[in-house]
Amino acid sequence: MKTLGWAAIALSVVILLVFAAIRLVDMTRVPPPTDAFGARYVQHPWVMLLHMAPGLLFLTLAPLQFVTWIRQQHIDFHRGLGRVLATCAAVSGLFALIAAFRLPAFGGVITQAATVFFGAIFLFSLAKAVRHIRRKETRLHREWMIRVYSLAMGVASIRVTIGLFTALSDLGVEDVFGTAFWLGLGTNLLVAEAWINHTRRE
Repeated sequence: MKTLGWAAIALSVVILLVFAAIRLVDMTRVPPPTDAFGARYVQHPWVMLLHMAPGLLFLTLAPLQFVTWIRQQHIDFHRGLGRVLATCAAVSGLFALIAAFRLPAFGGVITQAATVFFGAIFLFSLAKAVRHIRRKETRLHREWMIRVYSLAMGVASIRVTIGLFTALSDLGVEDVFGTAFWLGLGTNLLVAEAWINHTRRE
């Protein structure tokens, strides 16, 4: 199970790095993209960059926080990196909510509702994780950070779900976008809860 978990993390990081690179190319392309999805990045570059850049940094480096050897042998590094990553997660999550309200909702109100719902859970979980570690409650801190990271990985799960839907049906990307948000993020959160309960017994 741990091997599958690390494989899923590695795959999520690769998927999001690829999609982030595509979005950055779109934002600098001449002429700019005219499709509804790509145009949002061009028309609101700072909102998207402030969501994407710290989010990618969090998703890429946060796995180091779950490595037992690093926590035990290099606790100062673990704490310092944790402060940086918590800040990145907070900024990314905040701008995800801003994007949900300020940008045209690709996929309609279903996408917007999913972004607000899971974005609120993400920020709440992050706040709980920070609160518990400040109280030296490391077990509870770990559990809430697993929830935070599972939702961050959910952005990659959304892309996989969209790919499966469009490949196995005649639906377009915008038709399945909102549903993919709910399924991708919801599935990741359920898996996180299952893992937390399994390891809590141990």
